[in-house]
Amino acid sequence: MRRIGALALLGLAAAGCKDSGLPGRNTPVAEAERTAASYIVYENAAAPAVTLGDQRWMAAGPPIRIPARMLVAVGRDASRDVYALASDPEPYTRLYVEGAGGLTPLARVPNPAR
Repeated sequence: MRRIGALALLGLAAAGCKDSGLPGRNTPVAEAERTAASYIVYENAAAPAVTLGDQRWMAAGPPIRIPARMLVAVGRDASRDVYALASDPEPYTRLYVEGAGGLTPLARVPNPAR
């Protein structure tokens, strides 16, 4: 009985996947090229790259709201203060800069090999 249930779930899951990698089930290339992405794309990020020390940081998501008591200023880039969560010790996992709509999260960009 478990096998039948597992097979039924597998069949339903496969039927729900439009681009499942199965022959005849994928979106045609011509259509896919004209279709808007179904996930958020940050090509035109509101926050440009931030350099703090020898690390570069790029926008990594939409603006969010974090209470000021949970943040600590960790530096300044150009005319903006850069924040980290008070609970996140150095090296920081994520940084934040103020922008329209809240704080823009930043992710570290690997340094190119020199």
